[in-house]
Amino acid sequence: MRRTGRSAVLLAAEVTSMSRILVVEPHPDVRQALRILLQRQHQAPLEVVGLLDSLDSLPDAIARLQPDLVLLDWDLAAVHQTTIAAMRALLPHVTIVALSVQPEMRQQALSTGADAFVSKSEPADGLLRALVALT
Repeated sequence: MRRTGRSAVLLAAEVTSMSRILVVEPHPDVRQALRILLQRQHQAPLEVVGLLDSLDSLPDAIARLQPDLVLLDWDLAAVHQTTIAAMRALLPHVTIVALSVQPEMRQQALSTGADAFVSKSEPADGLLRALVALT
């Protein structure tokens, strides 16, 4: 561990306070844009721990990566209450943020169990504000 004038205890505390984020987004350009946005923001200590393009490997990724928060594209065909329940069974404390190009999906996502909803049509700042509020 490199010393920079701060104690090793402080550095360890900073590392553990990072919010671990798993991004589930089928569109490669959007997935990479989300990764870049989250890595370059300075409003909260966020770490992107995984990027998925489908729900197929979601249970394995949640068990292996232990994210604090999942950014989930709500427009994936298979997203519904059983997906949310399965995530919570594997990791009860996980925060789920639904993303959609359809703002009218907000109520469905929230009533199905998502902790928050962000429309993809909102500026990136809206997503960051939601994540800061949840971390």
